[in-house]
Amino acid sequence: MELLVRTWKVAAVLFLAGCAGACGGAEAEEGPRSTGRAELACPGLAVPVYHRIKPDGGDSLYTVNANEASNASTKYGYTEDRGVAFQASAATASGLSPVYRLYSPEKKDHLWTIDANEKASAAANHGYTVDEGTGFYASKTPGDCLIPVYRFVSPTLLKHRFATTEAERSSLSAAGWTAEGIKFYATAAVAPPEESDTQFTLVVIPDTQQEIVYRPELFTNRVQWLASNKGALDIRFVTHTGDMVDWDTSDHLHYARASDAVTVLDTARIPYAFAIGNHDTAAVCQGGSACPGNVNANLRNTTTFNQYFPTSRFTALAGVYEAGKIDNAYHTFTAGGLSWLVLNLELWPRTGAVNWAKTVLEAHPRHNVILITHSHLTSSSGIEQTQGGYGNNSPQYVFDNLIKQYANVRFVFSGHVGKAGYREDTGVKGNKIYQFLNCYHDGATNPTRLVEIDTAANTAATRVYAPMTNEEKQDGSKRTISNIAWVR
Repeated sequence: MELLVRTWKVAAVLFLAGCAGACGGAEAEEGPRSTGRAELACPGLAVPVYHRIKPDGGDSLYTVNANEASNASTKYGYTEDRGVAFQASAATASGLSPVYRLYSPEKKDHLWTIDANEKASAAANHGYTVDEGTGFYASKTPGDCLIPVYRFVSPTLLKHRFATTEAERSSLSAAGWTAEGIKFYATAAVAPPEESDTQFTLVVIPDTQQEIVYRPELFTNRVQWLASNKGALDIRFVTHTGDMVDWDTSDHLHYARASDAVTVLDTARIPYAFAIGNHDTAAVCQGGSACPGNVNANLRNTTTFNQYFPTSRFTALAGVYEAGKIDNAYHTFTAGGLSWLVLNLELWPRTGAVNWAKTVLEAHPRHNVILITHSHLTSSSGIEQTQGGYGNNSPQYVFDNLIKQYANVRFVFSGHVGKAGYREDTGVKGNKIYQFLNCYHDGATNPTRLVEIDTAANTAATRVYAPMTNEEKQDGSKRTISNIAWVR
């Protein structure tokens, strides 16, 4: 990718020409506020500019047309709603200039620019060949009622995004986006009412393989209890850390039992995400022994799991690594006034799956990330160093190359071994990463981890509760984490 070096004030700033299109126009300076014509434009800059993101690839759409924003979500895959980015004008007026909207079919990226020279260069030299006309109108110069709108580019995603607040700029920078400076001036979005309900519950279900084989009523009791307490606990999302079943049979009995029970969550409209464990694959045969054949290939054979849990069942699903397979996927939801992303990663994952997960996290810097995978912590709360002898990459590899690299990763939940465990590490961006082991292999009751999040108090209080016996585990699994720096 070609790099152009341009001078902005006294610093040398690198611009990615392959993504920034032209970079050929004059850069807007963040200088003294104007008292000229830009001020006259401010009363007319009152139209919301809606921001929608297409999770598949990360392309952003900015539009003043509410119908287009809605249709983009329902018809064209721009399902991630970022609300109103800023306010501009839908029509020309004194002191305003058109912000052109271009699209690159090759990069699958939209580019907005107020600079006619940059527009021409982007079309002629950088693949932005689809001219979608004027997106909206804004000011080229600062004014007392205006805010600067910064543009960022991702060198890996080849996508553009705007930011208006310091928090947005810091978040994008931390996620590897490159700042391209101020591109125009608009007015700040009208702040929505403050979220009054800042508390909600996240649920983590541990290994349930023994329940499904010997006492399936335990699994059913758990999901019925969750559905019955959805309102009381404000349950927003349910996760499972793998080994939902024990092994496959010719009649797929274990999967059928699990699928029937999960229907309770479907009916209650509780979104969920499941990590896949080794027992959920063709690697484990009846009795728990290894199946014949190539054990690594068997580990990646999840045909039956995907038959009973197709992607269509996951209502918060935003993207997958492999079409038609839920093995590696991410899901988004909002709760407590914040955005959340749940990433389920395959057991001892392939490098390709890890690299795909990197693009997901990079494209969602303002989401609080919850990662679920079957193996991560050991029974002594260390990070597992091996790939089980038949996987691809170890949990330590995943931690080093994925988890600790992104500033928005907050929680990691896993199972596979031991009972309960916990560790806390600091990512390379300074963020705390809270990691929990949930396994138990409990055939007598149905332990369920409840994580009660308070986004106002910056806390997460967690306990392991068994609905069948109305008992709370007293094994050190109960704790409250304070001073959590949520991504806002």
